[in-house]
Amino acid sequence: MKVDYYRNAAYFPDIGTCACADIHIGIEDAIQAEGFAMPLEEERELLERFRGVIKKFEPKTLVLDGDVLHEFGRLRRNTKKSFDRITLELFSSVDEVVVLTGSHDKMVDTALEGTDIAPADFYFKDGILFTHGDCVPKKAKENDVKLIVIGHDHPTLDIELKKEPCFLYGEKVWNGKDILVLPAFNPLCAGTTINGMDSWDFMSPFIRESDIGRFKPVITADDEVLEFPELREFRDILNTW
Repeated sequence: MKVDYYRNAAYFPDIGTCACADIHIGIEDAIQAEGFAMPLEEERELLERFRGVIKKFEPKTLVLDGDVLHEFGRLRRNTKKSFDRITLELFSSVDEVVVLTGSHDKMVDTALEGTDIAPADFYFKDGILFTHGDCVPKKAKENDVKLIVIGHDHPTLDIELKKEPCFLYGEKVWNGKDILVLPAFNPLCAGTTINGMDSWDFMSPFIRESDIGRFKPVITADDEVLEFPELREFRDILNTW
């Protein structure tokens, strides 16, 4: 199944759909509430990324694949304003915006009040199932699902002492279905270095029930896409760098 990659987002040209996960709007507000006063330009960074992705792929549908908000039990005023500005631009840039819930999205219903968007657990189209990955919806096990696109784990690779956000693609690794793991879309999110991780070290049941060694890492650098061998082979190469 063809997938294009750019700036931590994945595009599926066969269905005109782009997906990004772990947007974590409000992480800057949460950090500043802990006493860090320096501005982190979260909203500007997110809008710049969204604009770049939409300009490159011109998707008809944009899937926000869970953890759209950062904080679990509160919706700060500044976070709501930022959420409104970001989503308003997205609503006017593509035909359809799909909001999926993740483990952080206890307040996303409140944030979406006044819109015609209803958050959901998953989105399915032509063999591709989008879901955050913190739990397994019943739909995931049905025969018409060929590829499952998740987030949740924020994968990164440590290459020459630098953390690089990465996609992970595994062919038929979970119940005979392909799994694509998206990196965190928000650059302020701390990534999880996967170099030496076993399947059970991950949070998502989709990965915990798979062989992580069969996943291929993919890294994007500007317009370049770097696709690596399966992790069980690539880890030997990483250890020599």
